Amino acid sequence: MKVRVYHSPYGCDSGCCGHVVELENGKEQFEFDHPYREDPLTFAKRLVTEAFGAEHVKDLDWENCTIVDD
Repeated sequence: MKVRVYHSPYGCDSGCCGHVVELENGKEQFEFDHPYREDPLTFAKRLVTEAFGAEHVKDLDWENCTIVDD
C-alpha cells in the first residue's frame, strides 16, 4: 500500500493551503495542517492516522518509508 502526503492549495482563491493524504486506491483527504514543530515522518504518521484511523494504518511499514521534503 502506498500513501502519499503532499502540500497542496485548497483549490479556492483564498490562498489557503495544507496537505493531502492520498492512498494508492485514489481515496484522499485534505488537512489544513503543516509540520511546524514536527519532523516530516512524525507529521506524516499523524496525518495518515487522523485521516484513516489507527486500525487502518497499524501495519504500514514506517521504518522503510521515503520522505521527500521539497
